Amino acid sequence: MEKYRKKFVLNMMEKYEEIKSGNESVPEKELYQFLHTFKGTAGTVGYEQAAEKAEALITHFDLESERSFSNEETIKLLEDVMDEIIEQAAIHNEETKETDVKRMIMLIHPNPMNLIEMKANLEKEGYLVFAAMDLSKAHTALYDMYPDCIIVDFHLIETDEFGIAKEMREKAELQFIPLILTDTVTSVSNRIKGYDFGADDFLGQDVSIEEYLLRVNHKIKKRKTVVHSVLTDELTGAFNRKFLETQLNYMRYDFVRNGDHASLVMFDIDHFKSINDGFGHLIGDQVLKKLSRYIMDEKRRTDTLIRYGGEEFVLILPDTTSSQAEKFLSRLLKGFRSKTFRVKEETFSVTFSGGVVDIDSVSSNKELLNQADEALYRAKANGRNQVVIYESNLVDSMPMKTIRIAVVDDDEIMRTLLTSQLQQFQPDGNYEIEVRSYREGESFFEDSWHQGNSSCLVLLDGIMPRMDGIEVLRKLRNESNSRYTVMMLTGRKSEKDIVKALELGADDYITKPFSIVELEARIRRLIQKMM
Repeated sequence: MEKYRKKFVLNMMEKYEEIKSGNESVPEKELYQFLHTFKGTAGTVGYEQAAEKAEALITHFDLESERSFSNEETIKLLEDVMDEIIEQAAIHNEETKETDVKRMIMLIHPNPMNLIEMKANLEKEGYLVFAAMDLSKAHTALYDMYPDCIIVDFHLIETDEFGIAKEMREKAELQFIPLILTDTVTSVSNRIKGYDFGADDFLGQDVSIEEYLLRVNHKIKKRKTVVHSVLTDELTGAFNRKFLETQLNYMRYDFVRNGDHASLVMFDIDHFKSINDGFGHLIGDQVLKKLSRYIMDEKRRTDTLIRYGGEEFVLILPDTTSSQAEKFLSRLLKGFRSKTFRVKEETFSVTFSGGVVDIDSVSSNKELLNQADEALYRAKANGRNQVVIYESNLVDSMPMKTIRIAVVDDDEIMRTLLTSQLQQFQPDGNYEIEVRSYREGESFFEDSWHQGNSSCLVLLDGIMPRMDGIEVLRKLRNESNSRYTVMMLTGRKSEKDIVKALELGADDYITKPFSIVELEARIRRLIQKMM
């Protein structure tokens, strides 16, 4: 992310300097587009304050206006926004890495206006928010993400015919996730039913937005305390062994049930006894903490790291084949062994060995752990410092399906960031992903790459020069081509614009700035629908 921050600042400064050095007036439409791009990308790469200033300024401009501003007026208008981004870039360092880990809320409500409003309020509090209008749409995402809180409309619980609400409650109980029910009326009867269902809190119509946010914040903070004290290993910060059984049960129940892949990895530090004997147990503890922190920084949000015992760890990887898990762990191994530890005048490096197994619906948890342990034993016997797969599902007679993802966005930083992230996207063994990006709608329609028989997911910016994102969406839907699944990337705050996109057939939308974690989870859900 750091390189995208730097590139964003450089690009914005170049455009600003072009304006400052020019003598011509600037059309209001161009200023609007500049600020729209600035706001969406700034927030996404971590410059929230600058994005807020741009958002406040953009309200004074009209995309349809024919007015122009003089060079002096333009510089004065943009000066405050540019000063903010320069200041934030100057103070930004690696310490901000910790603040990037935001809490995730799953928000489910059938009323789109209510959904949009509450999503915006929660995002102002610093949360990542996944929003859905019904339980079925939230069902898959429930397992793609690890929400820290689930907020559901009471009447969706009441009218659930498929047992999704019960499954949601069971998952929440399993992982200490607060389940909060909301209601558009103030009803004692509904409140009693909600608590009887298993809700941790019930927010009726009489609850103000200030109280709503306060109670949500309190529940999430309490969950963090409980998880840390009950399920976390004190030394390394990884989950402890108590969490392993329930997490494996959940993984086998959901991912395997839906035909998805998941992998179990067991690994431990090579010659750890020699480290303790040669340098002392305090240094051994430092090695354990550094390895755990390194892996937690490198893994995905949905991956689970567990300290199994002593120097041995378990890693549970959803949406990952054993082959992909082996590559991932090998990359971690290469990165960790390049690090050095210093004790007085002596330095040393550390390696680890790992065993990988595919999680299936047949083997018990104990059998899976034994299989991973056998693979780990083979890695040790083969000379350590390596990863071995216990059993591979690489032989597959089914042809590989291709899903194409087109990124259509006029901002170079956003295009590059999304393309890079999507190229690293880990699909399962049944399909592969191809990614291309386009600066505007015209070049997208001119390219024959996405016009074949393969399904195509289009990530479409809402506001672009010449052909607007809404126009691109309308043209795609007018062609009645079901191969295209469309997610709008919109900086528009207007409810009517979002509703219009949904009415025209957008399959999903996400508002800039957004989290890459949330975007990947939504893309994964859309791809599952396309398969």
